[in-house]
Amino acid sequence: MRGMSMKTRLLQCVCCLLVVGGLSASAVLAPAESGLPADPAEAASGSSGVIIPAPSGSPGPTGSAAPAAPPEAPEVPGLDASTGAAAPADAAPSEAVPPAAPPADDTAQGDPLEGKPVVSSQGLGPAGVPGAWHLVFDEEFNTLNPGVWTPYWFNDCDPKSKMNGVKTCSSNITVANGEAVLQLSDSDSGALLSTNPKDGVSGHVGFQYTTGYVEARIYFPGTCSGGIYNWPAWWTTGQSYPKTGEIDIAEPLAGNMSTVYHSASGGELGSAIVGCWAGGYHTYGVHRMAGVNDIYFDGRKVYSYSSQDGNAPHYLLLNVGLNPNQRTFGPDGAIKVDWVRVWQ
Repeated sequence: MRGMSMKTRLLQCVCCLLVVGGLSASAVLAPAESGLPADPAEAASGSSGVIIPAPSGSPGPTGSAAPAAPPEAPEVPGLDASTGAAAPADAAPSEAVPPAAPPADDTAQGDPLEGKPVVSSQGLGPAGVPGAWHLVFDEEFNTLNPGVWTPYWFNDCDPKSKMNGVKTCSSNITVANGEAVLQLSDSDSGALLSTNPKDGVSGHVGFQYTTGYVEARIYFPGTCSGGIYNWPAWWTTGQSYPKTGEIDIAEPLAGNMSTVYHSASGGELGSAIVGCWAGGYHTYGVHRMAGVNDIYFDGRKVYSYSSQDGNAPHYLLLNVGLNPNQRTFGPDGAIKVDWVRVWQ
């Protein structure tokens, strides 16, 4: 995603090789709940970055413990893999422009799902994806757990560690009332949250997964007529990009909602997801399986494709970068994250 494609995609146009695979969808476990409130501030209780032990006989999250090896940055184009510092200016411009959104796949489902969206809850498995699920990671953002999340890309507000054209500054992130808010404070300062266990931060355990279902409930700023503001993204990637791939679950490109996969070969698969996804909370998830990823918006499968990353461990990222053509600073351009959950 504009993320770890990391922004491989900084000046690249999205090459959309539309590959559609048919995969099964799924359901729930546990007792039903009335659903999530429209405003995350109404959800007072919950955990903060809790990695939940698996029941006896069930696998827990892969990579949930800190690695024994010394911290190392992922191999990302435009960054020095040993230090996390940015490559020379000629390798990665300081002000990137998001690529155009890929064309909509005619198999992708449209509008924010007519009728009342199905929602996931702590007591249930992921909506729309049947199976005997076990919740292994639950972040309700009552506080920001520093053992799980790092609030910047390797170095706080460092111009040598930019992501999507901006420095990533912890000062641009607030956690209150059960949600994390990430904003652009100006044209050079954005925000990023990552569970990368190899970010060089002492005492940071982080979180990674290999297969399972990853979902977040997010508010993307903007309007139906004008599109989504800035260059935000919700994505996962591994330690050795591009070999370990990158899954951009939800990435608005040039104001249009898209989902994109960056493969080990350096190719991209993706689709614009039609409809209005701005100005409201929606759930965005990926069911990652052996060789296939299914993308879900509001509990409905909207895209499916073959993957080439061997299910390498991936960590989670949320960020907001700069779209020079549609910049909106401060709270009006912020993304709001109600929760992040992972089931296996």
